[in-house]
Amino acid sequence: MEQEVAIDENEIKQMCNLFKVLSSPIRLRIAYYLSKQDYCVEALVHALNEKQNLVSHHLSVMKQNGAVDSYRNSRYTYYRLKPEVSQLLNRKN
Repeated sequence: MEQEVAIDENEIKQMCNLFKVLSSPIRLRIAYYLSKQDYCVEALVHALNEKQNLVSHHLSVMKQNGAVDSYRNSRYTYYRLKPEVSQLLNRKN
């Protein structure tokens, strides 16, 4: 090894938790869509061709585990992927 790199245990735990959250196929599909733009539940339901309660449940799990943020715009709640998650998914190397 050229150089030893110290591993931050908290960062490792956070990444493991994120990988667990994204290990569900539907949550990974949601993350893919959210990596492109912000979506409301209704738009994700249409894009994923899944039931509203299922999409809402998985978004809730993702939000509780720090993968997404939400904000209200008019009568809709929009979801966005957190930047660090987006960077991880879009990493080329």
